[in-house]
Amino acid sequence: MQLTVLLIALICVRWFGIPSWLHIDQWAKPWLDAISGNSLKNRPWLYWLIAALVPMAVAAYALQWSAGHNRLIEFAITAFILLYSVGRDDFKTQVQAFIAAVRGSDEEALKAAAVDLQASPANEQLPEERAELYHQSLLNAAYRAMERVFVVFFWFAMLGPLAALAYRILRIFYNENQAQLLAHDAQIQAAEVEATKEGEAVGTELAESSAEEPSVASEDGPISAGPLAKLIWLLEWPVVRVLGLSFAITGNFISCMQRWRDSLLCFKTPSKKVLGNAVGGALDIEVDCKLDCDAICCEMEALQSLFFRTGLFWLCALAVYLMLAL
Repeated sequence: MQLTVLLIALICVRWFGIPSWLHIDQWAKPWLDAISGNSLKNRPWLYWLIAALVPMAVAAYALQWSAGHNRLIEFAITAFILLYSVGRDDFKTQVQAFIAAVRGSDEEALKAAAVDLQASPANEQLPEERAELYHQSLLNAAYRAMERVFVVFFWFAMLGPLAALAYRILRIFYNENQAQLLAHDAQIQAAEVEATKEGEAVGTELAESSAEEPSVASEDGPISAGPLAKLIWLLEWPVVRVLGLSFAITGNFISCMQRWRDSLLCFKTPSKKVLGNAVGGALDIEVDCKLDCDAICCEMEALQSLFFRTGLFWLCALAVYLMLAL
């Protein structure tokens, strides 16, 4: 049944899209606020473990209940969990918007399109130089395509719907934490600016107490997302390697395999960099080279085609497996 759900979901993602009403994430912030007591401030691992296990337990109970009552209900709940676990937004529309912004003359539209391609906007600042912005956006687009679909489908196929849901919940929590961190830093900066306007005396007093400010900010700010980042990286580690091997089949084989072998057993490199090397090999380009306007548009379109061919490859593989299993 799970392979049938996976096949249907993959067809929906590729050709029909995911309805926005399936992606209801408004529960995350109230839930995180509800359990963010003082007792868990200094225990981020325990905090994030509790935060993730409770919604996972609800999903597990729904699956167990449906399995004991009706196979059709179980099929529907499994499909809902998988489709909910798929990444948010329309990746194809975002890439096309970025290409249109590159070809246009509006700098604000270009920056907005580049931000939309980031998996976690709070993670990095946009570079001022256009060539650096193009390079960063190409890596972000590749990573977004991976985290949106391929990680979810991989763990669904390996361990079932709860594993796919676990990855999406971790990403939702991580993005929410980064958004809170941005808001917290903005509040601190606004308070500093307002205090400096009150006069030299107040400014002197603020400077004398500035040494104590980092400890206060760390106490009042959001809980560390370090455990989330580590868990997300662990879940992405095998997917990036499998996806890189798939790129060798659907892209430039020799170039991709050479770069894929270099990072096959690496346990330190971030997922985005490993994936960027695989994409560069599949497209036969140097991802660190400076791209101009025409080059980045061509590479973005080639990236879309590469992921489409890879998805079609796995769709055909699943279809053949299902036919042989019947």
